[in-house]
Amino acid sequence: MFKALLVSENPDKTFARAIVERDLASLPDNDVLVRVAYSSLNYKDALSASGNTGVTKTYPHTPGIDAAGVVEADRTGAFRAGEQVIVTSYDLGMNTSGGFGEYICVPAGWVVRLPEGLTLREAMQFGTAGLTAAIAVDQLQRNDVLPQNGDVLVTGASGGVGSYAVAILAKAGYRVIAATGKLEQATYLHALGAAEVMDRASALNPSSRPLLSAKYAGAVDAVGGATLASILKMMKIGGAVAALGNVGGAELNTTVFPFILRGVSLLGVDSGNLPMPRRAALWQKLADDWKPAMLERINQEVTLDGLNEQIDRILRGQIAGHVLVKI
Repeated sequence: MFKALLVSENPDKTFARAIVERDLASLPDNDVLVRVAYSSLNYKDALSASGNTGVTKTYPHTPGIDAAGVVEADRTGAFRAGEQVIVTSYDLGMNTSGGFGEYICVPAGWVVRLPEGLTLREAMQFGTAGLTAAIAVDQLQRNDVLPQNGDVLVTGASGGVGSYAVAILAKAGYRVIAATGKLEQATYLHALGAAEVMDRASALNPSSRPLLSAKYAGAVDAVGGATLASILKMMKIGGAVAALGNVGGAELNTTVFPFILRGVSLLGVDSGNLPMPRRAALWQKLADDWKPAMLERINQEVTLDGLNEQIDRILRGQIAGHVLVKI
C-alpha cells in the first residue's frame, strides 16, 4: 500500500480530492516501478485534479505530470534497482497514475537518469516548468538568437515557466526584459536576473499596423493570443519567438509581414513529446550550465497534505514561481 492524492467523481458529477491508501496492484502494468521522492505542481495537474476531462478522461485518478525518485524494479533491465531517475511528460499524470503518489509505474521509454550535478529535489524544483523553459531557450539558440543580438522578452514572467526562462536566459548571458501582470513581483524577477520589469500591458500593443518598432532579438511567450501577435510585430530582423502558452487566448491574429519582411521565426515549444536524446541533454544543461542560483527562491515546498490548497491557488492565478511537492 502507498499514499497518494486521489481525485474521484461524485454522483452529482462534482469532483473530490483526498489523500488515500492505494495498492501497488492498482498502478498500470508498465515496466518500471519508481518510488517517488518529489513531484511539482503544474497548471495541467490542477486541471486534472478538478475533473477536466480534456486532460484526464477517466476517474478516480492520481495527477502529477512530474516525478523524481528511485527505481524499485525494471522488467526491461534498462535501469537497475536504486538508480535515481526523472519522469516527466508523455502521459504521466494525465491518464497514467502520476507523481502525486508515493509510487508510479511507467514505460522505460519515459525515464531519464538523474544527471550528475542534480539532486532529486532540484530536478523537481525545475520540473516540467524548468524543462519547458530550457526547451524555449534552446530553440532560440538553435535559431541564432544570441546575447549580443539584443534584449530578449519573457511574458508571463512571474509564472513557473516564465520564472525559469528569466533565470536561464540571465545565466546564459542575455539581457532579459520580464513582462508580468504581477508588478508586485518585480523585486523577485530582478533577483532572478531580469534587467527590466514591465507591466504585461506594455507588451500588448493594440495598433493595427502590421509591423511596429523593432525592440527584441528574441522572446519567450507564455501568454499567447493578442500578446503573441504584438510581440511578433516588435521583433528585430532575424528574431525568434518561442511560444509555449495560451492563457491570453488560443487564437493568433497576425499577418505574414514579420515573417517575410524581417525573417522572424515562430517556434513551438512542446515538452510532452520531446525526443529522449534531446530531453536528456537539456536535463544535463539544467544540471550545470543553466542551473540558476535561485532555485530555492523560485520554489515553495509543500507536502501531499498541503497540495489541495495550492491546487486551488494555481487555478485562481495566485501563485508566483513554482511549487515543489515533497512526496
